[in-house]
Amino acid sequence: MPTVDMPALRERIVASICATIGPMLERRPSEELYAVALTTDSDVITVNILAHTEEALDVLVEADDSYADGYRWWPDEWVVADDDGTPGHGVESMVQISRDMFDTHLSLGDDAEAHGEWCVRARATLEEALGDQRVRASIADVNPAWHPVLFVTETDGNSHLTVRSIDLLNSGHPNPGLVASARDFFDETDDD
Repeated sequence: MPTVDMPALRERIVASICATIGPMLERRPSEELYAVALTTDSDVITVNILAHTEEALDVLVEADDSYADGYRWWPDEWVVADDDGTPGHGVESMVQISRDMFDTHLSLGDDAEAHGEWCVRARATLEEALGDQRVRASIADVNPAWHPVLFVTETDGNSHLTVRSIDLLNSGHPNPGLVASARDFFDETDDD
């Protein structure tokens, strides 16, 4: 497997999240933020940051209450996102980080073992970055009352990895019922 400086990748991801999350959330400072997620694919080559508020959820559920839990926890349904993909302040975007991750993936060729190792290491790096205290501080800078459930999820993959991420990133969360709701949703949608 090509040598990838995972601590450096983690720092790049933390910097991008911190530069992106404030402007992303500043449009909704009085709403109740309850979740922030990094989404990726099963190859861990693309990364997006999304968030959701109770108020944004209410609009979705009002339009279609048959999928309320899905609207609450499935990031593909969320509306709070980095719309332009550019964090500014000289910080690279998740788009550029994803391109580099894709290049690493391509460099592995057909080596299934190296590919599996990359997926494990890259996903752990995403979890470490999202759980970083600087990310939590960037969220609190917008509204100190916010304590969102944090998780990394695959948009095309295993829900059990998301459940593990929820447990890892939300130990000691002030609202264990909210964390349990997220865990239960992904436990129920796990098809592996």
